[in-house]
Amino acid sequence: MNHNNMEQSPILISLIPNLMGGEGHIIPYHTSVSKAAKILGWQHLVILPPDLKFSNLPANWYACLSSENLEAKIHPFIRILKFIDILKFSLSIAKKLRQYVLITPRPSIIFLERFIHVQLLALLIAIYLIPTNNLSVWLLYRRDIHKDKTAWIYKSLNQAIKLKLNPGKFKILTDSEILANSISNYFQDSVNVMPIPHTEFIDIEDTRNQDDEIVCWWAGTPRLEKGWEIVKSLVNCTTDGADKICVVAAQSSQLISNTGGVRINLIADSLSNLEYLEWLKKSDIMLLPYDANAYKERTSGIFTECIMAGKIPVVTAGTWMAKELSKYQAQELIIDDWSQPKMITNKILQFANSVELKAKITEIQKSYRKFHTVESYAVEIKKLFDASDHAEDIN
Repeated sequence: MNHNNMEQSPILISLIPNLMGGEGHIIPYHTSVSKAAKILGWQHLVILPPDLKFSNLPANWYACLSSENLEAKIHPFIRILKFIDILKFSLSIAKKLRQYVLITPRPSIIFLERFIHVQLLALLIAIYLIPTNNLSVWLLYRRDIHKDKTAWIYKSLNQAIKLKLNPGKFKILTDSEILANSISNYFQDSVNVMPIPHTEFIDIEDTRNQDDEIVCWWAGTPRLEKGWEIVKSLVNCTTDGADKICVVAAQSSQLISNTGGVRINLIADSLSNLEYLEWLKKSDIMLLPYDANAYKERTSGIFTECIMAGKIPVVTAGTWMAKELSKYQAQELIIDDWSQPKMITNKILQFANSVELKAKITEIQKSYRKFHTVESYAVEIKKLFDASDHAEDIN
């Protein structure tokens, strides 16, 4: 490798196949990636298809890719049309990469952190259409993909991308140690565990008084795997002390309270970062009644943000979140059976004012603040980049 090139900082290109209307972690995640890149003096670009629901993009974001929805479900008989869409998407990626990557000898990194197999195929086709001498591809897997019937497709695409690149230039990432072990075994490749960087919730002061209403936030988009039916059951419960609890949830959850039950406060489905932070400050407890199968190995950004903010998470047994709490002997926050809303209500009343429990959360918070930060993320991506340079020098 040319040592002049080694001295040049890379261009990090986040590829977002679907912005999902600005919902979920995507925007805060890549905003944090930008901050990490800035710490290192790297250039960071984000390329994505246009999204009518979200047009106010940051300065380094470019809605320049083909707008075919590769995640739309289609009839098997018209899959040929899907391939045409994949090809259009591939060509738009290759065109943009030519514009940003091929005009400079600087190293370039394509970073993909939310994708399905057809979007990964589109990336594979794109990199076969451009020179790859200075190109790296980093894929961050969030789900237990090794359990899916399409697992072999991801494995094959990983191998095809790796073969096209120079040695050391293909990296598999995740943000869960448990998931890293599983997918490393399945893919037969090393997996790097990354911090969760969108956690800028430092110094939220605890101003709770014992007689205050207990604010329990069920954050995010209402989904069955996130416990929609459980939360409905919880808010329908009428028991002693339930009226001391306020459940905050998205408007689209359509939750309705009963007389003598918890109070409900429905808020906008889509919150700005500032609004999200304000609700995190107001909350005492984060409700995370997530499905144990869906979240057995998969991380939760909301859980991580909750800990970073010093708030109390209530989670499902068998999830990644439960394993995290168990590391710090905070098992009382793990619920084995969510089907008993009266019992859950009583636990919430106990949790909110427990000095011992808050001390445990503070210990987890200290640990998380050392790793789950933009600064830590910058350190990790620098290590990845340096390792890929070293691998190429050896070869």
